[in-house]
Amino acid sequence: MTTRLFILAFLWICVPTCTAQQWQNDLQVGLKEAAQQNKKVLLFFSVPERCDACNKLERNIFRSPEFIEFASENYVLVKIDFSYEAEELSKDQLEKNLLIVEKYNKDGFFPHVVVLNKDAKITNKVGVYTRETPQQYLSLLRNNSKS
Repeated sequence: MTTRLFILAFLWICVPTCTAQQWQNDLQVGLKEAAQQNKKVLLFFSVPERCDACNKLERNIFRSPEFIEFASENYVLVKIDFSYEAEELSKDQLEKNLLIVEKYNKDGFFPHVVVLNKDAKITNKVGVYTRETPQQYLSLLRNNSKS
């Protein structure tokens, strides 16, 4: 009985974290990892406190099993977060994030998702999240992608 409880407790604690993907908050680190792993970078701009669509995109798409599986095979994930928690980033990192926004999200749309190759060139942009299913969103990522 004790063994069963231990196994159940382990699964209850471990499974959610084992299926979650790892998001970087530094684009340069993400690009380096992508080059090493022969993947692209999925760059996600978010303002969770002020952007309901950002939260829905994260909850409905980025946490879905379909996206997690696809992303683990194809992308290094980088999130540029302008939430209150982002204020805990170093001044240097905040300045880097502002330069990244100027380069990849000039119009300041949130949420905004771009896919970059290992040379930091845009290979895909996904428009504003409009309640697509995970399958529909993955289709957008696949169909709009340039090498």
